[in-house]
Amino acid sequence: MGVAVSARRRLLDLARALALLACAAAPLAAQTTEVRLDIKGAGQRIHVRTEPLAPRGDRSATDTARQSDDVLAKDLAWSAVFKVDTPGGPVTPGSEPQAFIGGTLTQTGNQVLLHGEAVDGITRKTILARDYRGPAASWRALVHRYSDDLVMQFTGEPGVASTRIAFIGRNGHDKELYVMDWDGWYLRPLTKDRSIAQSPAWSPDGSLILFTSYRAGTGARVFVTPAAGGAVYQVSGRPGLNTSAAYSPDGQEIACTLSQDGNAEVYRLDARGGSPRRITNSRGIDTSPTWSPTGHEIAFTSDRGGNPQVYVMDREGGNARRLTFDLSYTDSPAWSPKGDRLAFVARAGNGFDIYTCRPDGADLRLEVTGGSNENPHWSPDGRHLLFASSRDGPIGLYVSDLDQGSPRRIDTGGLVTSSPAWSPRLAGPETK
Repeated sequence: MGVAVSARRRLLDLARALALLACAAAPLAAQTTEVRLDIKGAGQRIHVRTEPLAPRGDRSATDTARQSDDVLAKDLAWSAVFKVDTPGGPVTPGSEPQAFIGGTLTQTGNQVLLHGEAVDGITRKTILARDYRGPAASWRALVHRYSDDLVMQFTGEPGVASTRIAFIGRNGHDKELYVMDWDGWYLRPLTKDRSIAQSPAWSPDGSLILFTSYRAGTGARVFVTPAAGGAVYQVSGRPGLNTSAAYSPDGQEIACTLSQDGNAEVYRLDARGGSPRRITNSRGIDTSPTWSPTGHEIAFTSDRGGNPQVYVMDREGGNARRLTFDLSYTDSPAWSPKGDRLAFVARAGNGFDIYTCRPDGADLRLEVTGGSNENPHWSPDGRHLLFASSRDGPIGLYVSDLDQGSPRRIDTGGLVTSSPAWSPRLAGPETK
């Protein structure tokens, strides 16, 4: 169970971490000074200790600060960058923290000011000092932004605590589209159709979500809705099947599966659903298209060779090639954000495991096993895989860090869930 990581990958992770940490001493913030961090051991996370945020202002600041402490510690631990010690919690043996993370939280009326500060564990020099302001109701978003900036400071790439997750939640026989923060908070439905929704996919800027639905008693059609909630618009309602839609990286096109010509094939449409262009032509069923980050290639599932398998083709439909030959049944491809790997599921007994490989099929790795695991999606930083799994009973949503540890379940309020999709990075609250 869990995540399999090769020795070679550990060495690559270490080299990448050392290179990025060398950049951390650059003046990313006006308050940043020289930083000395020692990383020992391949793939080891950065050891930090969080300190309680000091409450200031109204009496309600004490409670908000205490809750913020918990959210910050969880964000950092879940980032796959840090090993986190907390006050009163277990202490990592054999080493001193490489940095101390804390600050102050001032709440005045309906406004909050979070002052975040990180200092070097040895020199006690300031690594990061930054302010985050917003309505008191948005204090969680401020903490998420602080966490993401800490990841940025130490690695050169922002974290993903400010992202969201779309998924399908089952309530009785109905399956509706939901969205929530990355940690399961602010869960809310985007549809209330009393129908069946499937296959959500985010727009590149995170403002829209494509999905398939049987709403209004019709067959499968593709719709789009604002990620913040609002009206639902039809994108494709052509005769036959309309499903598995995904935006191109520039947001100008959509790849989806249509059966308007009598067989399920992959098409490219413009972003409004017009100008259909068929790009596969086989006797098999071609479905589940996903764009490479460059937009030059599309991965998809096809049973043209017998059992369903993942293929990769050019955006025009040419040069289609099967990804792997060592697995008898593969499906649900997903490109990593850097384009260097594809995740997909492969049949294992009565369920599915999750694998990754390079775009040419090389370097096949078993990433997640145990139970049945479906619909893998990458986090925007490529450090995590999000998927649906039956490993603990009813199907739920899980996140697996690709460096270590067992998958963790996201609390979705008891909903039976499927088809998760991780948003791109979204605009954060005001900083100064």
